[in-house]
Amino acid sequence: MLLYFQQILILVWKDILIDLQRKDNLLSMLLFAILSLLVFQFAIGKVPELFLIALPGLIWIVTLLSGVLGLGKSFVQEMESGCIGALLISPVDRSVLFLGKMLANTIFLLLTQIMFVPICLFIFEIDVMSWTWLFFVLLFGTIGFSSLGTLLTVMTSTVRGKEILLPILIFPLMVPSLLCVVRLMENLFFGLDQQEFWSWWKLLAGFDIVLFTVTILGFEFVVEE
Repeated sequence: MLLYFQQILILVWKDILIDLQRKDNLLSMLLFAILSLLVFQFAIGKVPELFLIALPGLIWIVTLLSGVLGLGKSFVQEMESGCIGALLISPVDRSVLFLGKMLANTIFLLLTQIMFVPICLFIFEIDVMSWTWLFFVLLFGTIGFSSLGTLLTVMTSTVRGKEILLPILIFPLMVPSLLCVVRLMENLFFGLDQQEFWSWWKLLAGFDIVLFTVTILGFEFVVEE
């Protein structure tokens, strides 16, 4: 069991080192998120109250868009270097490969959110009810997205037009999780019904468990194909 976790940490550390050397994945995701939010603000126009009401949903829409960008770039570097082939023939369990890539994607997307969301809250002067719960909302939403995104990116990595196919596949499947995190963030921003808050939490946790289980079981069959 200790060897299993050590192998996962090695793969996560590998991806972190590659991105730290290239310095383009995290920066491009953050820049894309900020520019996208500004575009939404300009599109809504001169009604700041309307923009604030829509802000939780806009934050997660921008997060999903930048996350797809990060997922694509992470696997492109694996394919270009030939690393993906070496990983597949290595004597490790397929779940190790999945968890290593999924956790690395989760870390990079979560770092982007940790930098992006406080900037939004500061600019629009929003007081969060609990920063701890906000972190957990970001974490659980990111885990579900990274699990599904990692599996779908592997499935589409060798398909023509994968840049278009990945968003088409991942966005509809993320709708239940998106509804949960948006409603949870609305409660944290505007102090809505606390009973509703816990109901959405249970739904988000259940959806994450289902996504994680299905993706880690399906990964082995996908890479074999």
